[in-house]
Amino acid sequence: IILPVIFLLGISFITLKHTSADMSFFSSTFIKQFIWFGLGCVVFIAAQWLRIQFFHEYAYHLYGLLILLIGLTYFMPAIGGSQRWLLLGPFSFQPSEIGKLFLVFAIARVLADQSGNMNEIKIIFIVLVTAAIPSILVFKQPDFGTAIVYGFIVFPMLYWSGVRSFYLFSILAPVISIISAFNLTLFSAWMGILIIIIYFSQPKIITGAVHFLVNIGCGVLSPFIWNNLLFHHQKERILTLLNPMRDPQGAGYQVIQSIIAVGSGGLWGKGVGEGTQTQLRYLPVRDTDFIISVIGEELGLLGITIILIAFFFMLYWITTYAGIISNRFSSLTLIGFASIIFIHLIVNFGMTVGLLPVTGLPAPFLSYGGSFLLSCMFILALSNNIINHHI
Repeated sequence: IILPVIFLLGISFITLKHTSADMSFFSSTFIKQFIWFGLGCVVFIAAQWLRIQFFHEYAYHLYGLLILLIGLTYFMPAIGGSQRWLLLGPFSFQPSEIGKLFLVFAIARVLADQSGNMNEIKIIFIVLVTAAIPSILVFKQPDFGTAIVYGFIVFPMLYWSGVRSFYLFSILAPVISIISAFNLTLFSAWMGILIIIIYFSQPKIITGAVHFLVNIGCGVLSPFIWNNLLFHHQKERILTLLNPMRDPQGAGYQVIQSIIAVGSGGLWGKGVGEGTQTQLRYLPVRDTDFIISVIGEELGLLGITIILIAFFFMLYWITTYAGIISNRFSSLTLIGFASIIFIHLIVNFGMTVGLLPVTGLPAPFLSYGGSFLLSCMFILALSNNIINHHI
C-alpha cells in the first residue's frame, strides 16, 4: 500500500513544482507541501509504535474531541466565507480533516462491540446518529464536501459488519428520492424501481408500505430542503452541474476551464509544465481541488489512467488485508480508511469533468493542503501499522 502512495506523491510534487513556478519561495505551494510532507513522514514513523488498542479504548474520547474542535471553529474568523479552521498564530488547522479518522474509530468501536449480538436496527440508528452530529456541524461551517465524507463512510462499514443490504438501501433511498423529485419523470421512474426492489426484498407488508410512503414524503419535501436548508453557493454548484454555461464567467467558470483542460490533454498530454490552461492561469484552483485538471492536460489520459491504477492497487490491498485480519475493530478501521480515500477520489475526479457538483474535496496524496496531507499520511501510517501487527 506504500508504493502507490510514493508514486502519487511524486506526481503531486512534479505538478506543484510547475504550478507554483512564479511564486516566491515562502508562498510556493510546492515548498509548503514539501514541509507538510516532512511532518507527514514524522507522523508516519511515529504511528508505527502506536498500539491500535489505544484507538479502540479511546475511540469515544477522540469522538468527543472531534465535536469540541469542530465547535471551536465557529468562534474563529471566516476564511473564504467558511469557518473551517482553527487559527494558531501563523498556522491554521482544519480539525474536520483529522476528524474523519476519529469518526472511523468511533463507528468501528460501536460495530466491533456489538459483534455476535447485533440488533441491526439499533446498531444502524446508533451509527447514523454518531455520524450525523459531526456531519451537521461541518455542513453548517459550511463544508458540504467533508459532510458528504462523514456520511459516506457509514455505509461500507455497516455493510462490512454484516448489516443486511436492504437496510442500507432503506437509508439511501430517501436521499435518492429527494434528488430525483426535482424532475417528475425521473421521480416517477425511481418510484417504479423502488416498488420493484421492495417487492423482491419481501419485507413485511407494513414495512414495505412505510418505506414507500417515507420516500414519497421525502420527494414532497424537496422544495423545502432546496429553499431552506441549502446555502446559496451550494445551490449554485448544483445548478452549475446541470448547466455549466448558465454562468460561464461566474459559478461555471472553473468547471468549464477544467473540462477544456482535461479534454485538450488528449491521450498523451501536452507535456509536464506545457499545459496552456494551467500555465496561463485559466484554472483558478489548480493546486488544490482541480489538480487533476492540470495532470489531465499535461499527462493526458495515460497519466490519469496510471494514477487510477495506483489508487486501485492501494485500495485493493487495504480491503484484502481487512478481510484477512481477524480483529474486528482493526478490520472495520481499514474499511473506514479505504472509504475515505475512495469517496475523495470519486468526488474529486467527478467534479473535475463536470459529472458531480464542485464540493471542495481534494484528491488524496495529490492536491495541495497541509491538514489533508497529514490526515492522508496518518491513514497510510495506521493502515500499515494494523497490517504489520495482525498479518
